[in-house]
Amino acid sequence: MNNEKDIELQDDFLNAVEDGTDYAGEATKTPNGNQSSVLGNKTIEDVIQREAKEEQDSSTFSISKTLGGVIIARFVQKQMGLVLLICAFIIVYISNRYVCQKKMVEIDRLETRLVEARYKATVCTSILTEKSRESNIMSMLKNYGDSTLAIPQDPPYLIRVEE
Repeated sequence: MNNEKDIELQDDFLNAVEDGTDYAGEATKTPNGNQSSVLGNKTIEDVIQREAKEEQDSSTFSISKTLGGVIIARFVQKQMGLVLLICAFIIVYISNRYVCQKKMVEIDRLETRLVEARYKATVCTSILTEKSRESNIMSMLKNYGDSTLAIPQDPPYLIRVEE
């Protein structure tokens, strides 16, 4: 539809220039017989600018406009706030992921230390249990020989207290 309108405007303009009339249909010859560059109250530059403006305003999608980036550039200009918001969210997402990864590394390091501490506690407990056995204590007392401690020969007595 726009193409038909453009063709009509161009034909009217060419006919007006050939006839020596302005764009509105009035004669443009000067008194000495020469055509003026002014077509009524419109110049050729005005007509060209108007046609260029109409061409820019047309919202038809074409491959050349799409590949040239005109449509994308207009979209980005119209949606600049949204683009900045998306960029801010991306930056926050990346920084949060980095912080999370640092904390995960710290957690793994602390878990490794905890397992090592548990193993060390288990080893220390087993060594203490081995050294505090009655047989080991008696053999240590015999080796030192200066102790008056001995295993009692009588069974333990039960003391009853009356209330």
